[in-house]
Formats: sequence, structure tokens, C-alpha cells
Amino acid sequence: MLTVLDLEFNQAYDFGDDSSTAEPNPKCRFEIIQIGAVKVDDHFKVQDKFNIYIKPTLYPRIHPYVEKITGFKTEDFSFSPRFKEAYSKFRYFLGNDIVLGTWGYSDIKALFRNITFNDIMEPPIIINYVDIQKIATKYLKYNRGGAIGLKNAVDALNITIDENKHFHNALGDAYYTAKVLETINPKELPIRIFNSKHIK
Repeated sequence: MLTVLDLEFNQAYDFGDDSSTAEPNPKCRFEIIQIGAVKVDDHFKVQDKFNIYIKPTLYPRIHPYVEKITGFKTEDFSFSPRFKEAYSKFRYFLGNDIVLGTWGYSDIKALFRNITFNDIMEPPIIINYVDIQKIATKYLKYNRGGAIGLKNAVDALNITIDENKHFHNALGDAYYTAKVLETINPKELPIRIFNSKHIK
């Protein structure tokens, strides 16, 4: 069963006081603060969902731009679990025979960096994944200087917006990514292999 994944991140920002981390850590520039995922069946219909918010510890205050696009505030994460606990729950949700569907490649790299930074696994880490953004870009013949954005793909495919599911929210984006896949309904999924030994 394919699991469509989306992540939201925080990053370094200089707030001008001791409560912030001004310089990014090169080993983990983007700290995961939300994991959202949906499992889909063979027809790409949503069967199950997962959502968890994660207390940022590397960059403890929410970056102003992250706050602007997500609506998240620092205090929203006061009682959230840290990454190790959250990831453990996510792995339980995934089960075995994992193939992840993502919008682009960046979430896979960020997931790897957060896993290794938190000493959960040692590389190399191998992840089977499907780049749904590439599928949508090709299907929609999008050629405006790169890959199509999720919101533009949803609009182009006339997918109904659910007022309870928001863009720039990991669960909302995972849901809409799955809806894009369901609408396109590809006959085959081009499964790629992420191998962390190729990441510098």
C-alpha cells in the first residue's frame, strides 16, 4: 500500500535574543515540525491517515515565514512530542513493505537528515518512493520553468477543495497529493530508490 507523505519544517532565524538559533546546522537545516500522511488503496483512494506535530528543539522558535504560511506559532508545539517519539509513531503507522509518495524530492531528503540527526538510524538509509509531482508535471504538460506546484495541480485537475483541509499543512498537503494521484490514476507508478549514501 502506498503512503503519501508530507512534512512541514522550521529553520534557523535570528530573532536578536537568546531564544533563537540564528545559524542553520549544516547537518539538519530543516527541522520537521509536522508529519502528515495518508494511505491509499490500489485506486489511490484514501484509506487511513496520520498526523502528528513535533516540538522543535534545534530551532525552537518558529521562523516568521513558516508562521506566515502555516499559521503555526511557537506555543502551538509546547506539549508536542519530540522527533524520536513522533517518528516511532509514524513508523508504526507505515507498517512493512513501505513505498512513500511525495510531492517532489525535498521531503525525502529532509526526512533522512532528521532521522540521522536524531541518531535513529545510521546511513545508508534506503527509501522507496514515488515522486507524484513529476507524474503531475508530465500529465499536465506543465512547462513553465520546472515542476508544477501542488495548488496549481489541484486547480488544473479541478479537484474540490475541502474547507477542513488546508495547504501548507502536512496532512492537508498529503491529502491533496493523494487526490492528484487519484485523479490522474496512472497505470504504473515509477518507483524510485533514495539511497542516502548519494547525499552529501
